Amino acid sequence: MREQITVSQYIIRFLESKGIQWIPGVPGGTILPLYESLAESNIEHVLARHEQGAGFIAQGRARSTGEVSAVFVSSGPGVANLITAIADAQRDSIPILVFSGQVPLALTGTDAFQELPTATIVSPLVKKVYKIEKPNQIIETLEEAYHLSGSGKMGPVWIDLPKDIQTEMIEIPNDLFSIDRPTEEQLMETKDIGNDDTDESLDLFLREFKSLLERSKFPLLYLGGGAKHEYLRLRDFVSHFQIPAVTTLMGLGIFEKEDPMNLGLMGMHGTVVANEALGVCDLLIAIGVRFDDRATGAIQKFCNYATIIHIDIDAKEIGKNKSVHLSLQKDISAILPFLIEEDFSIQNTKALEQIEVWRQIPEQHPMKNILLDFVSAMPEGEHYILTDVGQHQMWVAQYFPFLTPKSWITSGGQGTMGFGLPTSIGVALSHKEANVYCFSGDGSIMMNLQELSTLKEQNLNVKVILINNEHLGLVKQQQDLFYGSKHSGSKFHFHPDFSLLCQSFGIGYSEWDWSLGIEGLQKVLDRKGPAIIEVRIPSSWGVYPFVPGGKSNQEYVLDKVTM
Repeated sequence: MREQITVSQYIIRFLESKGIQWIPGVPGGTILPLYESLAESNIEHVLARHEQGAGFIAQGRARSTGEVSAVFVSSGPGVANLITAIADAQRDSIPILVFSGQVPLALTGTDAFQELPTATIVSPLVKKVYKIEKPNQIIETLEEAYHLSGSGKMGPVWIDLPKDIQTEMIEIPNDLFSIDRPTEEQLMETKDIGNDDTDESLDLFLREFKSLLERSKFPLLYLGGGAKHEYLRLRDFVSHFQIPAVTTLMGLGIFEKEDPMNLGLMGMHGTVVANEALGVCDLLIAIGVRFDDRATGAIQKFCNYATIIHIDIDAKEIGKNKSVHLSLQKDISAILPFLIEEDFSIQNTKALEQIEVWRQIPEQHPMKNILLDFVSAMPEGEHYILTDVGQHQMWVAQYFPFLTPKSWITSGGQGTMGFGLPTSIGVALSHKEANVYCFSGDGSIMMNLQELSTLKEQNLNVKVILINNEHLGLVKQQQDLFYGSKHSGSKFHFHPDFSLLCQSFGIGYSEWDWSLGIEGLQKVLDRKGPAIIEVRIPSSWGVYPFVPGGKSNQEYVLDKVTM
């Protein structure tokens, strides 16, 4: 038996079959046929107030669940407004299916109302872009696009839908979407496919890996976002073999804060011990990383005394920024079981002793105490920590004791201000019982402030911790260090009253005077529902250590900050 449905109905049924229960978006004329089909489905629509916000809400689901998310926008300005969120997703390998409306085929290229050459504009920012020009094309395209977005090095995939195509009829089997959904156990079994790979190239890699590691006197793991899904086995690996590790911003949470083998964040605002270890290690084992400039500092000075091993799922990343001596193009899941089962003889006692010496170099900052007080005030239960971008992001990265990498969500490669609030909405929609905390700054919060309406509408348990120093803090800090304290464009000369702002949005508000303890803070955090907690700090506080541009990670600046 076969039935006739429209292209837009087919898209909605497909998304239902993938377990997508809600979709953020902003409707407009060219996407309305898809919205008509959405209204007839069980999928909830989350009406964002701006397309960029919609894109980040979709990211919240994808980042916190690891699943492919979807977002709907209209053509022209809808597409243009979404681009920032999709560029952010592309850089951090976040799986999102974008469905954009487009003018009817007959009007293509005529500069019709709200027409943009979407495919041309977005192609550098996505894994693939499809323009649907024939109705039956949608069947094969959706399966391919969904698989492409969520496999390999994940990322966004874009589907552009001319308005007339959305209403065209296609014929499908009645039982096309009646597919049994795999259990969690079956999914885990699928993830382990490939772990028994014993082909010749893998054997050669393992033999060379073992030889290099056993000859090394100071081996060091360098882990990023591409390794975090294997955090439990990586914890076992470093604990068993006593190999110290540094992590990128996206790799935080792979190790517990107090793990003696965890040297912490590396790079521009990395710990002293992490950056010093990078300068002297003789073997660097890089897994799921891009060797980006914020992590490496001056790339020509990065780990020049080390033999470098690079394991990454994406062949394009290997050797792109830094030459390596041994590489393997695989997901870490395919190689880690073999490494754990090996019997390595590692002679790094002196290296571990030196690490303890570096740990004694003081890195105290008042923000550390503020954040640890905040942690002590948090209610028990599942929680997610998100940030916007700025000084607050770096302080949270430096001092927060993340339990797992899943609980830490931030904008990495693009560093997008305005990321935090809408992404928090997506996380909270996906984890209704969790406590979601979004650390933002007085600069970042204004970038997508309109999504407070969405937050209130959904009545989600999101607390925004607003670190207010009345400046663009990282900009001011660099102007202080390198531009003679000429504060051009870094100070806000008008400051909104956030208590009145929250009142107008129907959002709870509290100001936390951190110098008086946590009693008042605890009451706010225990209360369910959305709220902004404003924390005022001096604009003189900087983020340290700090590696200036063009310098090696060992040429960091330390600064004593007074209360």
